[in-house]
Order: sequence, then structure tokens, then C-alpha cells
Amino acid sequence: MKYSLRLFRIGGIDIGVHFTWIFIFILISWSLAQQYFPHAYPDWDIKTYWITGVVAALLLFVSVLIHELAHSFVARARGMEVSSITLFIFGGVSNLEEEPEKPKIEFAMSIVGPLASLILAGIFWGLVQLVGDEQSPLAAILAYLALINIVLAAFNLIPGFPLDGGRVLRSILWGATGDLARATNIAATIGRIFGWALIAFGLYQMFSGNILGGIWFAIIGWFLSSAAEASRQEVTLRKQLNNVKVRQIVNTGVTTIEPDTTVEELVDNIFNKRHGRAVPVCQDGRIQGIVTVTDVRELSRDKWHETPVKQIMTREPIYNVSLDDDLITALQLIAKKDVNQVLVIQDGKCAGLLTRADILEYLHLSNELGEKRTQV
Repeated sequence: MKYSLRLFRIGGIDIGVHFTWIFIFILISWSLAQQYFPHAYPDWDIKTYWITGVVAALLLFVSVLIHELAHSFVARARGMEVSSITLFIFGGVSNLEEEPEKPKIEFAMSIVGPLASLILAGIFWGLVQLVGDEQSPLAAILAYLALINIVLAAFNLIPGFPLDGGRVLRSILWGATGDLARATNIAATIGRIFGWALIAFGLYQMFSGNILGGIWFAIIGWFLSSAAEASRQEVTLRKQLNNVKVRQIVNTGVTTIEPDTTVEELVDNIFNKRHGRAVPVCQDGRIQGIVTVTDVRELSRDKWHETPVKQIMTREPIYNVSLDDDLITALQLIAKKDVNQVLVIQDGKCAGLLTRADILEYLHLSNELGEKRTQV
């Protein structure tokens, strides 16, 4: 996830926070110190309220992290790669390298998060009993964590995508119908309806005088509705591209240049005339690297005539796919690495250059032709 700061690693998984986490951490700390704890424990002093509020907010995010680690460890036990976990304004997200291949894997991966939250709630409740003094700050923090973990589990079990409950529902529908796209559409529709309901409730709260709470409910509703629709579109896109091979759309007659070609020749003869943004660099048919408009832009213009492209080209990593890869594989690589194009390599040689624009053009044309066939 962009705009995140890596903190540490747990079990080989990078743990980080998105910049929006700072906002919600401050908001929750303030809410606990100024509202929740003063209302529940009126005899404390201001300093105690703030220390208790900050500690409780930190432990809340530790609980969210444990929730996400449960997802991640089950995913890894099922053979899936998990690159990182990011805490952000709405909680946390486990960044999977791939989606589950079977309904039972998604079910196990999804249900374990709420179960982890319920177990934490039980642990914190048990610790409250051990403390004894229910009015102490320690007991107050533990009681709050027991309550909030029950809330987290209940909220996440709502059967609307992309919440855990929505993923559980999708896995059940997927297993019953054998159709991932259909299952996603149903779960995402429920997720959007729930999101709209939260937005409506938020507006009601704002008109009733609870401005801050109303805004918060509306933002969460908007996020859930948007995420559900994005997930639906992603699965639809995956289905549309999954059986399309790279060779079906890539231009295998791509222009290549040699490493000693000057940057000036590259710009004059290729970028300006062919309007491309990247060119493979080859020597005796073997790929040496790739040079892009971005690489050229970083070089002073007065050095173009004397600088060979081998001095500015990207040598490693060179992201590539083969002619027989599915188009969705190429698109996922482009999105994951945040690049505009990938090389197409076959038998160690450059067979073409596939760009983000090529895939978008294919989708546009495919949708246009599909609409016309429907009209006929």
C-alpha cells in the first residue's frame, strides 16, 4: 500500500502503518480520553484519562494487527504468499500476492479473523476478573479491549463484501455454484447495501446533532460501498482477461535498439516518431535492459548526443511475461510493480512489449464489440 511506513517484521511479514493511521489514532485517543473513560470512570484526573486513552488506542491496533495476522498465517499455511500487513484509517489489511484458488481456502482464511477477535475478547475479559479493582485504569483498559474486540468480530461478520463475513458468504456461494464472479457479485451487492445504510445512518446522526459520529459512520459506509464495487469490478476483469493470452494482443514486431545507441537517436527516431514510452535494449537478439521516457528525463538534455542508452537503461529488475501467459497475469504484474509496461520474453529473446495502454485498449474494444453483439 502506498504512503505507508514499515515498522517491523513478524514471521517474515512486513508490518507497516499508512499515514491515515495517525489521524484515526489521534481521534480514538481523544475520544477515549475526553468521552468514553470520563463517562465510565468519573473520579479520575485528566492525566489518567489521557494516559489510559492513548494506551487503550495502541492496544486496540495491536488487536487489529493480531486479527490480520490470523488471516495471514492461515493464508500462508494454505500455500499463499503474504507480503505485508498495513494498519490504516479503517483498521488493517493483509496484502496477499494472490487470491484464494478454492472456496474452502477463502472460508478458512476469512473466518479466522473474527474468531481471533473473539478469543482476544475472552482473554481480556478473563484478565479483568484477575485484576479485581474494576475502577482501576488497568481494569478499564482491559474491559474496553474486551468490548471492542467483540464489536470488531461482530462488525466483520456482517455478510457484505469486503468484510470477513462477506468473504465467508462468497466462499459458501462460490462452493455451491462454482462461479466466483456470481458469488462476488452477490456478496458485493450486500456490501454496498450495508455501506449505503451506514451512510444514511451517518446523515441521520449528523442531523440529530452528533456531527462527528455521523461523519464517521458516513465515511465508513462510503469506504465499504466503494471497496465492494471495486472488488466486484476486479473479479469481472479477472474473468474477462483470465483466458486471454498475451500473444493475442501484443505487437511482436516491437522496435528494439542496441546498447550503444545514443539517447538523442532514441528520442529523435523512436520516441518522437513512434510515440512510444519504452524500448527494449538488445544485443545479438538477447535482452540487455529497457529504456523509458522516465530514464531520459533524468538525463540533462545537453548530454543526449554523447550518452549511450546503456548508461541510463534499467538492467534489473526487468519485469517480463511470456507469450503464453494469461493477460491477467501481465496486468497484475504491471499493477504490483507500478510500471507502465512489461517485456514479453520467449526463449530468452525479446518477443514484444506489453503496455498498460495495450490492455486498456483491448478491454475497451472488447466491451464495445460485446455491446454491439448484444444489440444485434
